[in-house]
Amino acid sequence: MKEEIRHTFEKVVQAATEEDLIVLQQMLNGLSNKQAGNERTYFKDLFLMEADYGGEECEVDIPVTPLLYNHFSIVHGGVTATLLDTAMGVMANNLLPAGQQAVTSSLTIHYIAPGTGSRLKAKAKVIHRGTQTMVLEGTAFRDDGTKIAHCTGSFFILK
Repeated sequence: MKEEIRHTFEKVVQAATEEDLIVLQQMLNGLSNKQAGNERTYFKDLFLMEADYGGEECEVDIPVTPLLYNHFSIVHGGVTATLLDTAMGVMANNLLPAGQQAVTSSLTIHYIAPGTGSRLKAKAKVIHRGTQTMVLEGTAFRDDGTKIAHCTGSFFILK
């Protein structure tokens, strides 16, 4: 399998555009960080996510790269949904005691403007905190301050 991957990799690099190389480098960096034990999942490094939890609010920030584009060269709506879900999930999990985890049970997203610019940021805060579920609110912004999406999410608490 390694030889097949090596062959495919060489073919891809030979035919790669500058944009392809940027995406490939981003993917390889994510894999490398996971292998080094720096992350528990590939996900955070693949999207170059940076999270900041400040007690009452959580912010997750990502650079806009070609890896995130849809066929209109704007950030894919699924990436925006993932950004919002991640911000709300980080917020929910930081509020729980050791031995408990929150997982998404539903999301409702309203897209407002296209995801363009050089960075996107999602901010999350708690609306309701129960013993079995939590409800959070998230808002995503472009780097020019334009709101691009609003979301509410329900999270189930695993004990």
